[in-house]
Amino acid sequence: MSAPKPYSLNTKITLSFIALGFILLAILFMQIVPNMQEEQKRYKNTEIEHMITLTKGQIKLAVELLVHSRESRLEKIESKLNSVVDKYTFDGSIDVKSISNDSKCDVYFYEEKKRSFSDKTLNLLRGDGLKISTENQSHMCPKLIKRVFYIKTLEANRRVVLECNPKIFPNEHYNLEENIKKDLEKSFDLTYQDHKGKINLMWLNTKHKDFSSTPLYSIQDNPYNEKYCLSKMSSAPLPQTGTLSGKQIFEASEKKPIKHSLKINDREEKAITWVRTIKDDNDVKILFLTTVYEKDFNRELYSPVFKVFPAAALALIVAIILGFFIFRRLFKSINILSHIASEVNKGNLNLRSNIKGDDDISDLGKVFDSMLDSLEENIKTLDKKVEDKTKELSSSLEEKEVLLKEIHHRVKNNLAMTINLIKLQKSKIEDEKTKETLVDIQERIFTMELLHRKLYESKDLNSISFKKYVEELCFDLEKTYGNNKDIKINYHIKDINMSIEYALPCGLIITECLTNAYKYAFVENTGTITISFTQKENRYTLVVSDNGVGLPEYIDINKSKTLGLRLISSIVRGQLLGTFDYVYKNGSKFYINFRV
Repeated sequence: MSAPKPYSLNTKITLSFIALGFILLAILFMQIVPNMQEEQKRYKNTEIEHMITLTKGQIKLAVELLVHSRESRLEKIESKLNSVVDKYTFDGSIDVKSISNDSKCDVYFYEEKKRSFSDKTLNLLRGDGLKISTENQSHMCPKLIKRVFYIKTLEANRRVVLECNPKIFPNEHYNLEENIKKDLEKSFDLTYQDHKGKINLMWLNTKHKDFSSTPLYSIQDNPYNEKYCLSKMSSAPLPQTGTLSGKQIFEASEKKPIKHSLKINDREEKAITWVRTIKDDNDVKILFLTTVYEKDFNRELYSPVFKVFPAAALALIVAIILGFFIFRRLFKSINILSHIASEVNKGNLNLRSNIKGDDDISDLGKVFDSMLDSLEENIKTLDKKVEDKTKELSSSLEEKEVLLKEIHHRVKNNLAMTINLIKLQKSKIEDEKTKETLVDIQERIFTMELLHRKLYESKDLNSISFKKYVEELCFDLEKTYGNNKDIKINYHIKDINMSIEYALPCGLIITECLTNAYKYAFVENTGTITISFTQKENRYTLVVSDNGVGLPEYIDINKSKTLGLRLISSIVRGQLLGTFDYVYKNGSKFYINFRV
């Protein structure tokens, strides 16, 4: 699997600009959005308060209008009854029947003893003019008119009384309160797009026993009670005060809104309520309450992120596009320099950027081209020097190789001459023991002669094929010691090239082991010798074994007094810096381990 292709420089720069843009955008959001949310919260709060102030003014006007409409109606009733009485009064006498028919009221004289009046009614009948009697009620809502009395004094202190039911008189402002409620809701609808607010206009009794101890509204409350009275101008049929007590509501008047919870359809809702005073009459207060749900109030606070993000993203995209066009020439020059650098890295020194201009990138391109010219010239000069030096070294190396081959050739010839002298001297000696000694010396010298011959014949003067070296060495030993003997040699040797430093000691060890095996291992002159040579990393193991009679089982080969074993031990320890071990297993088995 090939490695992923690296990004180009302009791609990295573009991605860096985009990443920087997103980082700046994130910082912008972290700095601006919270401020926008707070600003929007303050704006919405101010907007609602302005609307509350406006609505409060409307409610005050509405209250005054209701009071004025009631007074105006009573004035009209009084004027009508007065005109009816004047119409049927003649020189101190009065047409009672006509007045009753015309006014639809009961007509009688105050002096009549047959009529009985309560103290309250008697109090109303004092003085002339229109008087009203209100209904008895057990709640604090404004009292309704039960009866209307019109009194007028005639001659001789006679006083005529008209007692009327107020319903017989037309009420032009009967639905005035409902109409005012609709107008208030229309004005308050301006803020409903952000929340589902409720407005309540109520009379509050500050002297009630539960004024400060319990929540103002309870689900068990009668709609008409002595604690509060909701006006028909309210947009909710029940107070939206939740857990607030009457005292908490009263104390919040004309102050900051208060937060509380209220229950809507068996669900707890967090709410915010503004309280404003419309009229303050001693113990009875007329309060205007505006309640909004907190979730509705906060719903739009996170919208700035979505409102700002499109504009910010568009600005980022436009900035990236503009930056691309602005830096296009720069990117082009950088791409050319990047391409030239890549080709130079591959060894192609013929390309040049040829960037023109007066900016820093152009200067860099010119310097880069100049460096390439100088580098190419220097490389040509260096190649010429290397070529000359290579020829000189090759010539010197050939001379050294010829000289080294000549040395190996002469050493090989000298050793061969020594072997021939030993053979010549051996033919003149009759003592068999001396002959055997000379043969052993001859084979050891042959081991060295064979090594120098292989080095002389080898193309590499530092190493030889160890397998071929051992095979020729064993072949010579077999010719020398294997006469009239049926001894087979098995080879398990990897084809390894070895230097003279290790090949010669190993050859001497094999010579000693095979010489001893031919001489002493096989009583019946038949058997097998096995030579094994293995390598594992930089560790080598040479094993020479036979199936002969073997050495004594408990012999210490490193302290043996025999010349062959002492020679092997000396070579292993002194030259190979290895270990020499012996095992008897159906014959002799010698282990030589060393590290290269």
